[in-house]
Amino acid sequence: MTASSLSLYAFPTQEGMFNMSPFCCKADVLFKIAGMSYEPIVPEDFKVFSKAKLPVLKDGDAVIEDSEIIRLHLEANHGANFSGNLTAEQKAVGHAICRMVEERTRYGLLYTRWHQDEGWAQTSAIFFADAPEGVADMVRGQVRETLHLDGFGRHSDAEIKAFLKADLTALADILGDDDFFFGSEPTYIDATVFGLLANFYASPVRTWTTELVASFPTLKAYVERGLGRWYPKAFEMLKRNAA
Repeated sequence: MTASSLSLYAFPTQEGMFNMSPFCCKADVLFKIAGMSYEPIVPEDFKVFSKAKLPVLKDGDAVIEDSEIIRLHLEANHGANFSGNLTAEQKAVGHAICRMVEERTRYGLLYTRWHQDEGWAQTSAIFFADAPEGVADMVRGQVRETLHLDGFGRHSDAEIKAFLKADLTALADILGDDDFFFGSEPTYIDATVFGLLANFYASPVRTWTTELVASFPTLKAYVERGLGRWYPKAFEMLKRNAA
């Protein structure tokens, strides 16, 4: 299935690599699952969009913002099947998984990249290498304020690590011995979970989340399975770095 009229606006990423935004990565994996193509576009200023965030899908004259709404649009307007053979109960559990990952677990990524100094040193070097002086610190301050206002940033490092470990334990228990969630073929659940876990485990920004994911053998294998399937270049780079 192809859809050459589709354009996906996302943050920049190296060729063959997954996007360092879990939501942009999710959108890309959704296209891969559906076997659909799109034109990738890196906007000069993503804040021109009404929600001031990425990813954004343009389908002809329609502008679809938010990765979850993009999923629903592709299902409703392009016949994409992101649920596979999931039962109603599995869809309900999948819905809960995705909300946990996107509404709590992913805050751990923001915390390690933007709040903690070790992650920030790497994040700023990658994301703001060509930015004018002062921009990086300004954006960091905004993210840290968001984390504080949300409440997540008010917890201690130990408490946040405990939160993430509990979430990953839940994911590992539900995944079990399956290749993907509830079966051998990926669904929308995997687009969401992989987008985050790949950034935890295999991102160029290396923090303690790498070892945390690796402490769950089934989740480590899950991420590597997804890399091998969707981002083989990134998988080969990961193996070289581990050698």
